[in-house]
Amino acid sequence: MRTSSKFFTAVLALTLLLPSLARSDENPYDVVGKVLLPFARIFIPAARTQNHALTAVLTLDEATGLPADSAGQTLDVAVQSPDKLRLHTTLLGQEITVCRNGDDVWAFPGSKIDALISTQTDTLPPENPNFKLPAFRLPLTEKQLVFLPILFQVQDAGSTDVAGETCRVLDLVLMPELARALKAQDWTARLWVGPGYHLARITLVRGDKWHAVVSIKKLEYAPSLPDETWQPSAAEAPDVLKLTPGRYGQLLEAATRGLTKLKSPQ
Repeated sequence: MRTSSKFFTAVLALTLLLPSLARSDENPYDVVGKVLLPFARIFIPAARTQNHALTAVLTLDEATGLPADSAGQTLDVAVQSPDKLRLHTTLLGQEITVCRNGDDVWAFPGSKIDALISTQTDTLPPENPNFKLPAFRLPLTEKQLVFLPILFQVQDAGSTDVAGETCRVLDLVLMPELARALKAQDWTARLWVGPGYHLARITLVRGDKWHAVVSIKKLEYAPSLPDETWQPSAAEAPDVLKLTPGRYGQLLEAATRGLTKLKSPQ
């Protein structure tokens, strides 16, 4: 009887624990939903969730065209809906920050970023004085979010260890009709999902033309972030470039062109 009681207690404890894990026997669509829904709810204006912000630390492990000495590049991200975003990274030994706080946008180091835009002025479209910064919103309602996983075809790809955690590996492609509408037929993704439905790594692939592997070192949700998140630090304050929405659009265009060159196969 004692042995049976201990066995029953162990089974009960395991049963209570299992819902917090990305179990290998769990429907892969359910796993995808539990990974994506907390993120998606942040960008639904009327969502009942208490969390409207997140912070993340991402590492670019590899990418097509990425210089070897740039592997392991880290990006710190802070987002709060509907209109706050801060990105911070170190590139070629230089710390770089771009921050949006509503309609106010600033960048560090201002002198170098202003020079970057100025050198491409002749090739960039003219600054649009009517450019508006859109809110961060998904065109979905909270009720529609439950259908988010079925926008994909999901296949189980086994399990593997990532940073000491056993992760379930899932391959995703958009449903054919949606992929055709978005002209994304050759895009695929692979997710590594750890305990607690923590997304540990993601790979994006575009046929045989481009790929990138990103590790998620930290991903935390919160109701909101401190006001100082959106302000320059003491070290950044002396060299901040204030950007109008139109000038910010030019900066995005410059960054997009640089990323396009990175994606292009040699």
